[in-house]
Amino acid sequence: MSATLHNPYREPEGRWIRGNFHCHCSEKSGCSTVPLADGVRRYHEIGSRFLAVTDHDCVTGLSEIAARYPDMIFLEGFEYSKCENVLFIGEKVPPLHHGTLDDALTGAGGLLTVICHPQPHPDEEYWPFDKIIALPRLPDGIEIYNGHYGIESMTARGITPLYTALWDRLLTAGRRLWGFANDDFHDPADFDNAFNMALVREPSAAAVLDAAKNGRFYASTGLLLDRVSEDGGRISVAVADDCAGRFIGHGGAVLAEDAGRTFEYEATDEAYIRFEAEAESGKLFLQPMFRTRG
Repeated sequence: MSATLHNPYREPEGRWIRGNFHCHCSEKSGCSTVPLADGVRRYHEIGSRFLAVTDHDCVTGLSEIAARYPDMIFLEGFEYSKCENVLFIGEKVPPLHHGTLDDALTGAGGLLTVICHPQPHPDEEYWPFDKIIALPRLPDGIEIYNGHYGIESMTARGITPLYTALWDRLLTAGRRLWGFANDDFHDPADFDNAFNMALVREPSAAAVLDAAKNGRFYASTGLLLDRVSEDGGRISVAVADDCAGRFIGHGGAVLAEDAGRTFEYEATDEAYIRFEAEAESGKLFLQPMFRTRG
């Protein structure tokens, strides 16, 4: 009997565009060393076509820089930093950073909200699981890879950029969060270490936000997707480079794994299934497909 899945990629119309939901500039974030104009130029040169500027506890004005790059989509935002950090992103973002995090989440409305770098230190929980599930409003997603914490100076200190174990724990507990990869650009070493590919129907801020809030995107550190499809619970994935790929399910268990460029899995009664892969070019993380109950 075939399984019925909620598949965020079911509607293939549109095109994939590359972008980042988490970066800073030296004018507004004291931890950053790169001016806004230099950072945006870098993103434009590598083909990024959407960008959220998320300085710490302030909304950076983007109208002037947006006029210089009419082929890019700019999103306002901020990184709430008064406690465990959360990104707030939208076409226009009110100054919710002045209040408590609970108040900001409650008042976020249609904004995209993403938990930042939840567990960079393996020996301590920066964003404890219990604190996440107790939030008054569950964010849309969680950073499963943060490029700033993946640079050599960080990893040499035992810091990790990868948070898929926490993601699987949340998914297993029935919390439907999407997984994001951002470079969290502060310094030149951080740049382009991670990004997201969004499937949009037209090149607009509204379309990017809709894709991000509904899981029509994938997270990457370099490996690209060729195609993903699902029919009656049979999932098919093709990627651009030879890689080690695996399907992951409840509790973070590996459901199937193989090597190559094409991968298939037939769902049965799994609560969720997600695909991840790693190649010389980098990692790739698809969004989970959830078993529907009817």
